[in-house]
Amino acid sequence: MKRMDDGRFNKVANIVGHTMQFHPHGDASIGDALVQMGQKDLLIDTQGNWGNILTGSSAAAPRYIEARLSKFALDTVFNPKTTDWKMSYDGRNKEPITLPVKFPLLLAQGAEGIAVGLSSKILPHNFCEICDAAISYLHDQDFRLYPDFPTSGSIDVSKYNDGQRGGVLKVRAKIEKIDQKTLVIREIPFSKTSETLQDSIVKAIEKGKIKARKVGSQC
Repeated sequence: MKRMDDGRFNKVANIVGHTMQFHPHGDASIGDALVQMGQKDLLIDTQGNWGNILTGSSAAAPRYIEARLSKFALDTVFNPKTTDWKMSYDGRNKEPITLPVKFPLLLAQGAEGIAVGLSSKILPHNFCEICDAAISYLHDQDFRLYPDFPTSGSIDVSKYNDGQRGGVLKVRAKIEKIDQKTLVIREIPFSKTSETLQDSIVKAIEKGKIKARKVGSQC
């Protein structure tokens, strides 16, 4: 995307095609990764229907949606002078080994994956809180930094253990009482969607755990 950048939006299908020069994975996996990055609203400026993290709805096909690097990404993520390069898989291009980012991007975006029998889950954090923590660190001051989720909701960090092995987080939706007959859930737990939350409520009603006349979704 840096090589293609001219300030204008590019079709995601076009970006995927150029990316396959460096990474011979299928176009679907590259497109899905770009959509996830776009939904995090940090590195990618988006245009079109990019789906909804609250409802779980999918983005439109790559030929319909467009993207470009954000000003934040252009300023902090790529610097050719500080980047180590290697030949691409077919020897026709050079690609970065790693990107020396000026900002703790992994903490901001979070990451989740599994390979060679090992799994990793890094939770996302609040952009401003990361900046404050970085300033405190540079001043050799103590700080606390906890995960913060784009779907909002509440979080219990009493057993977080600073994110180290064995730490546990509890996340909850936030429920607002409108009147004697209506409850509204405006913030949902991280990794859940309004659809999965609605399904769990319906199952609880069917099992007699809670009582409700109607369950609906508006997003």
